[in-house]
Amino acid sequence: MLEIYKYRYTQISIFGSLPTYKVFTSSSGDKAKWVFADNTFIYGNVSDWALSHSGLDSGKSSWLEEPRLILEVEKRRLSLYKASHPDFKTELFIGEG
Repeated sequence: MLEIYKYRYTQISIFGSLPTYKVFTSSSGDKAKWVFADNTFIYGNVSDWALSHSGLDSGKSSWLEEPRLILEVEKRRLSLYKASHPDFKTELFIGEG
């Protein structure tokens, strides 16, 4: 069965955390995809509190809609993060994002 994911918010990176990612929740509500600037993703969990207090929303569900400079900076941060955390594996996100 095809799951539908809805854009919820953008989680901005802070020092020492994962690079900035966009959060999409499944239609069933039991899982989320965290999509990074290179259009790769991981599955994650999002608490009800985070969903109702996610004031960091950029309003842009697609990385391609973000300003070019932000996109390039985030891709670089992600690349550095992946290089320093070899166990951090992502999957390619197919679709809008």
